[in-house]
Amino acid sequence: MLKDNIKKLRMENGLSQDDLAERVHVVRQTVSKWERGTSIPDAEALVALADAFGVTPNELLGLGSAEAAQLPEDLSWKASLLDERVTHETQRTDRITSALRWMLIGAAVVCVLVLVTWLPSQHFAPGALGGPTDNPNYNRIVYTLNGEEKQLRLFLDSEHHDRVIALAGDHDLIAQLGADSIFNQPGSCDTLSARANEEIEEAGGTVLRHELWIENGNLNDGDPLNDDMPYAIDFYASPDIQDMPWW
Repeated sequence: MLKDNIKKLRMENGLSQDDLAERVHVVRQTVSKWERGTSIPDAEALVALADAFGVTPNELLGLGSAEAAQLPEDLSWKASLLDERVTHETQRTDRITSALRWMLIGAAVVCVLVLVTWLPSQHFAPGALGGPTDNPNYNRIVYTLNGEEKQLRLFLDSEHHDRVIALAGDHDLIAQLGADSIFNQPGSCDTLSARANEEIEEAGGTVLRHELWIENGNLNDGDPLNDDMPYAIDFYASPDIQDMPWW
């Protein structure tokens, strides 16, 4: 290949990369790129290289006598130089494609690691309708435990707000609630809210508030101010003192 011939002829002529660069009027880095195959000399540079080595462009390109005889001198080496350029661009495209492939693989690995790290901290029970992110209706219990503020979300059925369909929050707390047996059951929101209060207090925590987030279109509280709000929120300390029905 051209890159090999340039290096071979340079060494045979006892030239350093700096010496050759000076003869063909380029910088040393350009000669280095030619010899590594990361760049291809243009037609003018090819002629200059051939003159510096005392060979023809055909010989520099590695064209045999039979190949060179098929075309006039000026056309044969130009055709071969074009082939070199096509090969170089193909190899460059392959390197870029390979790099992109590894970048995608790396991104996929990062996504998997994020999911593996994040999912254990979440609890989505079997039978959850579309998962929590698809449901805008939930009761959020905000509490403190060991000096840290935390929250537990009870995601509600879009039609029946007294029914819990999924949970998200501290895995240990969720495991104590026994929610699997009462998902989608009438009154499960009140039941699980009360259980959460008890478990938090038994663990030495403090329940700060409950926030009932209901999508505006689903809340019939008779308050016209809520008609212009995306959500209507009711705060209460426990299910026993809430001032609005769940459904």
